[in-house]
Amino acid sequence: MTTNRIRSVVALATLAVLALTALPRGASAQPWLPEDGDTPFGGKPGMHLFLPSGFLESIRESRLTMARTRYFQAAYRKAVNRGEYVRALACTDSLIYLAEHRPIQGVRPTACYQKRAWVLHALHRDKEACAAYDLAVKVRNSAMRFEQTETIREMQASYELDRLALDKALLSARHHKIALVSLSLLLLAAGAAVAFIYAGNRRTKQLQQELLRQMEQGRKSEERKNAFINSICHEVRTPLNSIAGFSELLCADEVSPEAHDQYCQIIHESRRQLRYLFEDMLEVSYLENLTEPLPRSYLNLCALCRSQLRAMKIRCPKTGVAYADGIPAETIAVVSSEKYLGVLLSALLGNAYKFTREGHIRLECGREGDERVYIAVTDTGCGIPPEKYDQAFERFTKLDPFSQGNGLGLYLCRLIVRHLGGEIRIDPEYTEGTRIVVVLPRK
Repeated sequence: MTTNRIRSVVALATLAVLALTALPRGASAQPWLPEDGDTPFGGKPGMHLFLPSGFLESIRESRLTMARTRYFQAAYRKAVNRGEYVRALACTDSLIYLAEHRPIQGVRPTACYQKRAWVLHALHRDKEACAAYDLAVKVRNSAMRFEQTETIREMQASYELDRLALDKALLSARHHKIALVSLSLLLLAAGAAVAFIYAGNRRTKQLQQELLRQMEQGRKSEERKNAFINSICHEVRTPLNSIAGFSELLCADEVSPEAHDQYCQIIHESRRQLRYLFEDMLEVSYLENLTEPLPRSYLNLCALCRSQLRAMKIRCPKTGVAYADGIPAETIAVVSSEKYLGVLLSALLGNAYKFTREGHIRLECGREGDERVYIAVTDTGCGIPPEKYDQAFERFTKLDPFSQGNGLGLYLCRLIVRHLGGEIRIDPEYTEGTRIVVVLPRK
């Protein structure tokens, strides 16, 4: 009984297939549409989906559409495999209908149109196949344009975002730069303020030290000035007293001729001392205020030294003291001031004469290289201690307060040497007295 029933079902299916294949080729397959009386969930008992009443309608429709899509895709594959192109065309049209009304994940309208064109070509409906291919191309181009538009829009949005990010970064960099410049300026201002304060403090300390030094120099100068005034008073009073006293004696009637000559000699010596004293003071005052170079001319240094030494021998002879010279016989031509070189030599020889009790006083000169000459005055007097070498050339300085003089001799020598562009020093290697060396340029 069961076998007969199976045979009858197979026969009915075969007849149905034959009937479908016997249909005319010009008839077009129709897409599947819901029929009257179908349920909202598919209408067919095999496609009914049970969904809880709590789900949204859109979710239900999406699941229903996905179920239909899977059904038509499976039906299309089976129809193609069996060669049932009419049924495959109907499934393709159904897929196109679903895809056109609602986007379906995994289903592209372009692919559906291409499948439809292929099926129409298989059914020898080439004109419709060309139209389907043309539609597929248009849909593909439209999709590509849409994708390109979306891509361009996304790129524009990305560009705008990047531009905004770049502007933000530039603005942030500008703020950082401004902050860095402001900080640098602040640090520079702080550094300048610190440097200014440091320089001010250092300058203040220097001024304080200079003020202390000037005060010390002023105190010493005041002391030297007082000593100079006292010395001048003493030096002036002594010859004046001699001149006044012996002048009164000369006026007396009982003066013998021998005493008269002696008194005249004393008056003459006192007058000479006064003259030298005031000449030294005037020369010091002149040279201290001189701003222009001294007048110079060509002269023979050796001849000038010989004449000054000869005048010293005649003017200031001293028992037990011999004058010697180390002056070369040749001619040493120099461009200098003859007047002040004479004053220099006279002051150096006079200083040696004053402090030498016995021995010799030696004057020498010569060349020192091709551009300079030297003058040296050597004596065998009491000498100068090494620690007082610099002090000996200061103004109003008297190393022996009980000796004659005004403390201007060596100071005048230093002024003259400076104005002539040379240097003066005490030879530390000579220990038998004092040796003063003057070095001058030849021109």
